[in-house]
Amino acid sequence: MKQTDFFHDYRERKEHQIVGLMSGTSLDGVDAVLVSITTDEHQHVLNVTLLDQVSLPYTKEVKEKVSNLCIPKNADIKDLTLAHFGLAYWNAAAVNALIDKGPYDKNLIDGISMHGQTVWHAPVAESFPGPLGPIDVTGTLQIGNAQLVSSLTGLTVISDFRSADMAEGGQGAPLAPYIDYLLFGNKEKGIAVQNIGGIGNVTVLPFGGDAESVFAFDTGPGNMIIDRIVSIGTNDSMQYDDGGAIASRGNVSQVLLSSLMEDPYFSMKPPKSTGREVYGDAFAQSFWKKGLALGLSFEDLVATSTAFTAHSIAQSYKDFVLPVTPLHTVIVSGGGARNKTLLSMLSELLPNEIEVMISDDFGVPDQAREAMAFALMGHESLMGRPGNIPSVTGARKSVVLGVVTMQHI
Repeated sequence: MKQTDFFHDYRERKEHQIVGLMSGTSLDGVDAVLVSITTDEHQHVLNVTLLDQVSLPYTKEVKEKVSNLCIPKNADIKDLTLAHFGLAYWNAAAVNALIDKGPYDKNLIDGISMHGQTVWHAPVAESFPGPLGPIDVTGTLQIGNAQLVSSLTGLTVISDFRSADMAEGGQGAPLAPYIDYLLFGNKEKGIAVQNIGGIGNVTVLPFGGDAESVFAFDTGPGNMIIDRIVSIGTNDSMQYDDGGAIASRGNVSQVLLSSLMEDPYFSMKPPKSTGREVYGDAFAQSFWKKGLALGLSFEDLVATSTAFTAHSIAQSYKDFVLPVTPLHTVIVSGGGARNKTLLSMLSELLPNEIEVMISDDFGVPDQAREAMAFALMGHESLMGRPGNIPSVTGARKSVVLGVVTMQHI
């Protein structure tokens, strides 16, 4: 099928099926969802329905290889190149497992919307030699080769979503607010949709507001530091704090927590984004050493890192959300939604009138939300419509996101 025929056919129909793929900064693996998207006669989205989902966890070896790529001066160009293609096999395997699970008719699936695995995100400009002198450059890199994914699945792939926003001066993140509005919007309530993956990010749906009033930003660390502390403390035998059980046995160090909350990121006004380049291995190693110097136990360190995430989220609401809109509900998704200790800490830090719930309570599994968001972004790209919100990312204008790799037949 010619490209022009593909896009014309897609835009003429009112029902679509898209596979969304998400690999988060926690380096847990690949989350795949199959969604059905229906539109009205004006091609506006009416419903985004989750049909099925599959999660394909990375092996310890793969997680270690990818994690090493995220450490400055440690990444090897050969390893990066091989991981770029190697992770394509993981993404394709997740897609094929999802299709086989149904089984679903591949001929009815319009394409794959793939986020890829972030290995570096640099939203703060740095100087780089330019053709006429030094230039200020920002950038982001998500790996997982789209051409290979298309070849292995026989489906069209939309990828590299963040670059178009950054080309227009945006942060390239967060990109999920639109689907949060569709899934969780309620004009009778002020709602914060808090994703806690490796990094925490919030979408704010103001009380009585419409889509234009939505705003979002990265709140800071999510599970990233917690996971690394657990890994260090167990000699890699555990990769995360299951249910927050370890943290529940420890005591929070107020001395260490107070110093952590002095991090300048928290006082920065949105739009803003962050990632492993700030809260990655070097940060966790420093945290570990400071904790040991204070005489903290392993359980205390996990409890304090968990409290750090909870306090960073609550402080973000106090500084940048509550002055704009009252909040009635916080809806948590991502891996953090399964950490009972973290949820309890967050609930205690927020005003009593704010209820903390998880996305599962609204029929959206915590591991599905971000993949669903990228499925919707892929749909918007195929429709030729912008998928970013400039007020959220700081971009100069709305732009169509992603690069389309046509189906390999």
